[in-house]
This record gives sequence, C-alpha cells and structure tokens, in this order.
Amino acid sequence: MAEDALAAKIDTLIRLQAHLAIAGLGSQHQKILFLGRVGLSTAEIADILGTTVNTVSVALSNARKDGALRRSAAKANRGTGEKNGQE
Repeated sequence: MAEDALAAKIDTLIRLQAHLAIAGLGSQHQKILFLGRVGLSTAEIADILGTTVNTVSVALSNARKDGALRRSAAKANRGTGEKNGQE
C-alpha cells in the first residue's frame, strides 16, 4: 500500500512538472513535441493535454517525418552542452 501511495505522489509531481514545463509553449503541437522529447508516452501526453492518443500519435509521427523532433532536440540541447543526445 505504501508503494502505491508513493507511486501516486510521484505521478502527481511528474504531471505538475510537465504542466510547468509546457506553460510557456504556444501551440499544442509544440507541447506535444516537448513532452514526447522528454520521454512521456502518447497516452501520458494525451492525458496531460486533454486530447486523444491519436492526435498525439499523428503529431509525433508527422514531426518525425519532417525532422521537427531532431530540430527541437537540437534546440533543447543547446543550453545543456549535449550533442546528438549524448552528455
């Protein structure tokens, strides 16, 4: 039981952090790309944004096709000193 309570608290904290992280992003598309980049599942992203898994899947698929995920990753890595996903 204690493990379930801890897991629920961690889930709540992750969701709060996700909402704070995307608060400054303009479009839902940008929010989907960001949350996908940080490793959330399509179901988690859909739940956080209040949309469907299909909407998230299509946005991520289109971003992969046109290279937007690589560009967003490069922008995110500029301030961290990472290159090509490596620390």
